[in-house]
Amino acid sequence: MPFSLTYGMEAVLPLEIITGSLRTESFEEVANKEGRRQGLDMLEEECEAAQVQQALYKSRTDSYYNRQVRDKNFKVGQWVIRKNYSSHVEPLGKLSVTWEGPYKVIKAHKNGAYVLEAQDGRAIPRTWNA
Repeated sequence: MPFSLTYGMEAVLPLEIITGSLRTESFEEVANKEGRRQGLDMLEEECEAAQVQQALYKSRTDSYYNRQVRDKNFKVGQWVIRKNYSSHVEPLGKLSVTWEGPYKVIKAHKNGAYVLEAQDGRAIPRTWNA
């Protein structure tokens, strides 16, 4: 638990102190100091276990995301359209235009970025990803 990793012990609720519980009534200072020493010995193992869990979560998240992504490759000379919310050429609203274009692909980079040109021949600033 994050609390035990931070403070080296489990959290005690105020309600447990007021009403009394087995954990608070059987508390002994000497045993508590010994438990803290043992907890410090186990701290490295708990941190390693947390790092392993974090790496596992990250790999699962990455694999889920990568399953959802579909590659779109365009060739030089193809005509494409792009979404309006990425460039805000038209004001966004309920009845606004969703797509804009068409644009011609002038140059394709390896990482999926494209240089576009409008129908009238003017270059579109910066590269666009598909």
